[in-house]
Amino acid sequence: MANFIEKVKSSTYIKQIATLMSGTLFSQAIMLLIIPVLTRIYTPAEFGVYSLFFSVAMIVGLVSSLKYDQAIMLPKSDKDANALMFLSLAITLLVSILLLLIIVLFYPFWMEHFSKLRGYIYFIPLSVLIIGFLQVFNAYSTRNELYKKSMLSQMINATTTVSTQSVGRYLFGLNTLIGGKILGDLFALIFLIYSHIKANTIHLNALSKRRLVLNLKKYDDFPKYQSLTVFINTLSQNVPVILFMSLFSAEVAGFYSLMVRALQTPVLLVGGSTREVFYQKASKLYAEGRNFYELYKKTTLTLIKLFIVPLIMIALFGEEIFSFIFGEKWVVSGEIARVSIFWFLFAFINPPSTVSYNILGLQKIQLRFQLVLIVLRVLAIYGGYYFYDSFMASIIFYAIVGIGMNSLNILYIRSKIRAIA
Repeated sequence: MANFIEKVKSSTYIKQIATLMSGTLFSQAIMLLIIPVLTRIYTPAEFGVYSLFFSVAMIVGLVSSLKYDQAIMLPKSDKDANALMFLSLAITLLVSILLLLIIVLFYPFWMEHFSKLRGYIYFIPLSVLIIGFLQVFNAYSTRNELYKKSMLSQMINATTTVSTQSVGRYLFGLNTLIGGKILGDLFALIFLIYSHIKANTIHLNALSKRRLVLNLKKYDDFPKYQSLTVFINTLSQNVPVILFMSLFSAEVAGFYSLMVRALQTPVLLVGGSTREVFYQKASKLYAEGRNFYELYKKTTLTLIKLFIVPLIMIALFGEEIFSFIFGEKWVVSGEIARVSIFWFLFAFINPPSTVSYNILGLQKIQLRFQLVLIVLRVLAIYGGYYFYDSFMASIIFYAIVGIGMNSLNILYIRSKIRAIA
């Protein structure tokens, strides 16, 4: 045991994961502490509208850079990484402006299909811009190993978000769920930008038209395949909220959203941090011509072990846990959690496999995989609606699809990594 502890202490890889994880841990701890308060002062319908807003914002925001942000980790040259960072920011800005124009020009269409967002619709481009910039600077922070700054930005985000959401309701009686999250993302972004300026990692003088065009072409697989893959994946993850709002009610969307928010805690806590550090380490090994199978295997098996306890607890006592923590009116979220927990297990252990597509240059295969996934997920939700007129049936079918496709994804990537010479 003593030897194991010493190995952990001396492992830079584990320390970096732990640093990022500590920021996520703080963020999720804050959210866990405040959500029971929020669920008692906001209704399931209000949570449903909040989830619909950020479902739309995330679908666009996560691909707003055309995924050039994911290429930031790959170049050997820091100047090329710097160029990719600026390229990602410029594309994100253009996409956000284009989205604003689309909303203005086709406002009646938006209101016909997203009437619940009346009064919030013009804030979506702003949220997309902030989300896009934030993921670019998060990627650039990982590239420069500014793990502590990333950790602090997560803490700032969580603190600002929950304080605005709770105080806004308590003191002024306002629905500040959406505004609080936008403000939290904005403050986190400002902090990261300031941190990079202070660390002198942003180099305008190193930019040139030639370098920008060179990297634009060199990594064009990301906009061609990765951006569409992420768009489809994000759409498929958020389609339940959109469809539940359309097929059932805002309350059902709220119940589902709270379940996802609660079960994503371990996924974001460990899975997200592990993903960033694994991507950096595995990319470096692959660039050096070395096999990273052992790193992949070790990371995936560790994630499986870490999720066992949450899986057992939710599978056995889902309704009781949700009812006790969030209030009696949220017991339905606990029922949804019980039937979804095995799907979340695979989501938890999937990050090393997902980023390995980028490392191995398999974005085209990943795109095909995601196309099949979203079709099956939409069919699953509509199947529960048309055949059973039950949102619970839709969720069960949705979870089965997630388990099956994630299993195939892991097995495929495992075979590709093992085949590396």
